[in-house]
Amino acid sequence: MIASRTSVDRIRAAYDRHAALYAPSVVTEAAQLLDDLLQTAAKHGHDRDVEGLSWLTVAAAEATSRKYGRPRTERNSTEVYTLHAALSAALDEQGLTRAGSWVRMGVAVRPRDDGPRWGLGGTTGLAVALYTDSGWELMVNSPQTRAFSIHAPTTEAGATEVAQIVRDILTGDTPDPFRPAHR
Repeated sequence: MIASRTSVDRIRAAYDRHAALYAPSVVTEAAQLLDDLLQTAAKHGHDRDVEGLSWLTVAAAEATSRKYGRPRTERNSTEVYTLHAALSAALDEQGLTRAGSWVRMGVAVRPRDDGPRWGLGGTTGLAVALYTDSGWELMVNSPQTRAFSIHAPTTEAGATEVAQIVRDILTGDTPDPFRPAHR
């Protein structure tokens, strides 16, 4: 099923209000859920464009993003290392240069010459961590940092989406979540 453009836009607007990042597949899945909810509402006589149903957008966005946060059961170390390897490969495919990570269980990349930088002297890049009890987490690659959840599947395909998000932040194609102007 293909999500409607209107529902994709509504879901993106809902997610823009959150201090997190969302993989395209999660946005699409939430938009498909919203389309299904609106179709069901229409069967009961509701107009799908009525603002009174805007809470369905929030419900679809929240229900979907929760699937890609903290796992219901903890992953084992083999699963975590397999996902870290998939993320490392995906970051390499994006043409990013990996670096040593200050972040526990993190996969780090250097900043690009043509994008934003962090830390003293602008030499610090980003790191993505995945733990046994978490989803993907994006941080500046430093000992003390703020974390942003990346709602994406914890699969090889999800690792590819996470790598694309990291690349887009490093090139400036996606607003830098660590800059106050973004929030």
